[in-house]
Amino acid sequence: MIDMIICVSTNLFRVYLIRRFMQIFFGCREEGKVKQVLAYGGFFLVNTVTYLMFHLVWVNIICNLAGISLVVLLYTKSIKMNLFVTCSIYLINIGCDTVSTLPFIEYRDGESFTQVYAVISVFLIFICELLTEKIVNERKQVENIQNFSLVLVPLCSIIMLCLLIYIEASTVSGLIIISVGLLMANFLIFYLYNMLSSTLSQKYENDVLRQKIQNYSNQIEIMLQGEEKVKALRHDMKHHMSELKLMAMKHENKAIQKYIDDMEAFMENPNEIVASGNVEIDSVLNYLLQRAKKELRSVNVKIQIPAAVSHFFDLNVILGNLLENAIEAAMQTEEKQLDVSIKLKQGVMWIKIENSFHGGLKKGQHGLLTTKEKKEQHGIGLSNVRKIVEKYNGIMEICPHDNLFCVKLILYMSRIEN
Repeated sequence: MIDMIICVSTNLFRVYLIRRFMQIFFGCREEGKVKQVLAYGGFFLVNTVTYLMFHLVWVNIICNLAGISLVVLLYTKSIKMNLFVTCSIYLINIGCDTVSTLPFIEYRDGESFTQVYAVISVFLIFICELLTEKIVNERKQVENIQNFSLVLVPLCSIIMLCLLIYIEASTVSGLIIISVGLLMANFLIFYLYNMLSSTLSQKYENDVLRQKIQNYSNQIEIMLQGEEKVKALRHDMKHHMSELKLMAMKHENKAIQKYIDDMEAFMENPNEIVASGNVEIDSVLNYLLQRAKKELRSVNVKIQIPAAVSHFFDLNVILGNLLENAIEAAMQTEEKQLDVSIKLKQGVMWIKIENSFHGGLKKGQHGLLTTKEKKEQHGIGLSNVRKIVEKYNGIMEICPHDNLFCVKLILYMSRIEN
């Protein structure tokens, strides 16, 4: 009876891990949740019942291959992809089953054995899932550390069970109780880790959305200010034209030029530093450069980009991270200098951001490390920029020299569009 309970528990955890493998290959699917529950539930019931009834290897192989293949149909109709995913997942499962049983018992087809070895097999599959997730998905450095720590949980559980199996004082009942406890502990840790990852991901998305709303709000305010000035100029246009006509009749060229200069000065909006016509990019640049104008002594900006610029989300990530880092670094220096140059020509984006800094840099294995106090919340800005640069097959060059920190980027935008 106890073996049957462990068998059901381990098989349930195994099906959950198979679902995790599916998410690695196909991503999370929100649609068709009822079909997913029915498919995974049916696979769990059929697989468990057939194993408890027959204990035959060939029956188990057919049941697993057919069940996994039917589950894959929920995600793709491609036969080649179905065969690849089904075989990959099952090879990992059968490999873990073999490693967890053959070193301990002399297995014979059709005979049952204690389910403690099935617990070890599930832990091995757990480790394989975490390692596969780490290889397939591009992860941040902090997340890699968390994944490595998570792998230690099932690994330590396997070592503990292996030691207990070879200790003569260990009883079968004790092994079963410890196996159930370790299985539940691993499941809870895995579940809580997923909840924490989901919460952190949602928090990051909310922060990005909040920042975008703030940028848009700032840009709308700038546009409204410009519109108010246009209305005021249009209202008094008759008076301006009459004045200019009178000065023209008197041939007062210098007065005409000064009058036009005054009109241009009136139309200028000090908050509108960038006016490329692309609302998304202008909103980020104007918001950050306004802050730079207030906090720094010298801010030089040269922007040459058309209004119709695609991939503005990636550009906003690059500009937002680089400018925020540059402004914060320049604020800590006496010079308080920032130079920004952005140019797009013939599908090639050139970005150069140079700022004064105190000269202290920390280098790690994967590049420069953050010097900010709360290191767990920072240090991923340049990492995100590097990933986007690689996406566009571009070049990123960091040039710290004396008291100036310079970042140069070249992005081949046309390659992505083509």
